[in-house]
Amino acid sequence: MSVRIAPDFFEGDLRPPGWPDDPDLRRSVEWFISFMPADEWRSRRVAALERFLNAATGNLAEDPSGAGRFFSANDQFAWYVFLGQANLDHPTIYDFMFGSRVLPILRSIGRNLDLLMGIEGIGHRVQRMVNAERRQPNGGLFELLVAAAYRREGAEVRFLPEEPGIKKTHDMDVRIRGREWSVECKRMEIGEYTEKERACARELWLPTAHAMQRQGLNVLAKVQFASELDDISPEYLTRHTIHWTSSGFLAPHQWKDKHGSGSIGKLDMSRLKAVLKTDDVALHSSRMMELLTGEYKRNAKVIQVMLAKMAENPLYVAECDQAVVLDWESHSPAAIDGKARDVLKRLADGVRQLPDGRPSVIHIGLEAVDGDAVERLRYDKVVRTVTSFDPQGKELEYVYVHWFAPESSPTRSEAFDETTHWSGRRPGQLRPLRDGMLVLAPDITTREGFHWDGKTPPD
Repeated sequence: MSVRIAPDFFEGDLRPPGWPDDPDLRRSVEWFISFMPADEWRSRRVAALERFLNAATGNLAEDPSGAGRFFSANDQFAWYVFLGQANLDHPTIYDFMFGSRVLPILRSIGRNLDLLMGIEGIGHRVQRMVNAERRQPNGGLFELLVAAAYRREGAEVRFLPEEPGIKKTHDMDVRIRGREWSVECKRMEIGEYTEKERACARELWLPTAHAMQRQGLNVLAKVQFASELDDISPEYLTRHTIHWTSSGFLAPHQWKDKHGSGSIGKLDMSRLKAVLKTDDVALHSSRMMELLTGEYKRNAKVIQVMLAKMAENPLYVAECDQAVVLDWESHSPAAIDGKARDVLKRLADGVRQLPDGRPSVIHIGLEAVDGDAVERLRYDKVVRTVTSFDPQGKELEYVYVHWFAPESSPTRSEAFDETTHWSGRRPGQLRPLRDGMLVLAPDITTREGFHWDGKTPPD
């Protein structure tokens, strides 16, 4: 049965006693909310919470456009601001996994808000993101991060107004160290291949998982696919499960074939049950995944079917009697290549929006959540593309590519890593942006190397 939220739900005091404030995050959240009438934000906030609760608890009505996500495809911006406000004032109604992707961005904007407020055209740019671009606000947020980085180095920045129906222009003019630059920003989204692969994994596992659930079994399958998932028979995991069940469950069934390797056996529920004796556990959290699978992995892919009693807060589990879990990875070279999308298209699109006869810069941002092997390959592609790219007569002098790597681990609700690669394309002078970090605070401890080296991100 779908959850409905009373319009006055947020009027009570939902903040736990002693919960610390986050001034930078609060400044950002309140600034974005100020671009909406109070009644509008109240309704969008309630809608975001209803969608979140119903999706997280499996009570979501059919929604082809949303693909089962915790947020509505029609208002991703409200989901972002909801997460920021939730972390500040009602953290028990908060999604740690997605929040780790959003809050560092919002916090960086709040930290640089005084600089952003001095930019010509900033109000119009934010208004577009709040309303016309509410379905996909990542591009606008990325532009704010880039603009703030230039302002931190003393630049004058001006956002160019959008002119619908007329040829697109670049995003901003920047004057720094006595020189004018045209700057274009492109934000890459998670690719279709990643979404398709996740859907295939569910199709491979869920029929088997539901059959095991009906038999009252606790099951853990760990699979490393060596083929692309859409090339694998729908009965692949079912056949291996039958092999295990027909053996009388005496030992885990292990296999290795052309499609991959794996094991399937009884799930040890003792870890989860021990924790649930004293604490509730968030249903969709890295802590839950660790307790079920026995280990924590960054960018883990886990599909779980559970028989559980929810806590008073329906986002948390109070008791769990059964779980059927698939912990899967995709090691297929073709799959890794498909997810390691190059920046060529975004670079070509950006060049078309640059003016003629003027020094220009393109910034490309992407979220690195497909695993370290994907990002290593993507980096090689990016370097080759940027180095050999032909700007077709435009004065493209520099290209920056920014990788954002969020993480929510069982011991840290939020960590964030950032890698920047810049390349000079026949530059006329030193690069305009000396510090390529957009999200991490200037005083944070950083390290050498790339985030896909497997090292722990800074707090």
